[in-house]
Amino acid sequence: MNGAISTPLEHHRLGLKLQPIIIGQLYLTGKLKAPVYLWQEGLFQEIFHTGEVPNKDKIKGLISNQVREVFMHIEDIKSVQEQLESALIKVTRSLSVGDPRENGSRALKLMALNLDSLYQNPHDDELLMKQFQSMQNMGKFLMENKKLQSNFFSDLGKENFHFTILQPMMSSILLLGFLQSTHMFHEREIETLFLTSYLKDIGIGIIPEDKYDVKGLTIDDQKLFAHHAEFSHEILDGRVPLTKNQLSIIKHHHFLNDRLKRILSKDTRKTEEMMAFGIESTLVAVADMLVAMTSTRPYRQGLSVYQSLELVRKMIAEEYPQEFRALVVYLKQFFRS
Repeated sequence: MNGAISTPLEHHRLGLKLQPIIIGQLYLTGKLKAPVYLWQEGLFQEIFHTGEVPNKDKIKGLISNQVREVFMHIEDIKSVQEQLESALIKVTRSLSVGDPRENGSRALKLMALNLDSLYQNPHDDELLMKQFQSMQNMGKFLMENKKLQSNFFSDLGKENFHFTILQPMMSSILLLGFLQSTHMFHEREIETLFLTSYLKDIGIGIIPEDKYDVKGLTIDDQKLFAHHAEFSHEILDGRVPLTKNQLSIIKHHHFLNDRLKRILSKDTRKTEEMMAFGIESTLVAVADMLVAMTSTRPYRQGLSVYQSLELVRKMIAEEYPQEFRALVVYLKQFFRS
């Protein structure tokens, strides 16, 4: 590790000049105009010097040591962002050229990096449209490569991205594959629901990332989390070509949460609640919940697919028995692949 920045005054000055980025973005960096730092044990540690091109093996080593983000000067971040946007557009426009597994994997990693940037700047119209266009291309590509969907899902799960980035990506891949398997939806409907599912968590950008890693939240924090779907709706409305139905699904995509809480608390009281939002909203919500429940988080262990499906059964099987049975059959094949 290179030298630490030791004086309080130096730390204060650096804090004004630096911004965090996902460490994977360093792969897109050319010659640095300023140093790159790691925040460790309350100190900024310089890991790459001014004028240096970050070494790929060193980046890989940091990633393997569970380093998720580093700090760069603002002047270098702009250059990285330009490289990322260029690479993302290039790869998603040429997905059909070359090896599909390699192309899809690279595109999804770049989309994840871009999604993190979007969380940092949710009101950047250009950044949002680039993500939207890339998602459209990725949706078509995934539909054309059904056999690779489980591979992409599994590969993403192994990446060192924060779960707030992986959650919408993985749940959208799962949803798209299931919708295809049912033969109940037209291609255009599947593409539309894929986009809806992917964009539903943009409101996360309003909530500080470190809030997602704590075991206990204040009442105010809990209220903030409860409104992230509404934040997504407000951020997207009028800025990307989404229909009123898509925006409604996004705004209400956690509508099953109260039902899940009652199940987990063993509340057996009967209610008049019905599935008010229809099958499309239900499937988007279920895919989201399945990925969330089966994923390990800093504050809890993930459930097995079987345990998660049992909870889903209690939530939706009465209203949608045919769809639930189809989901069970699909997931058995998906996780066996």
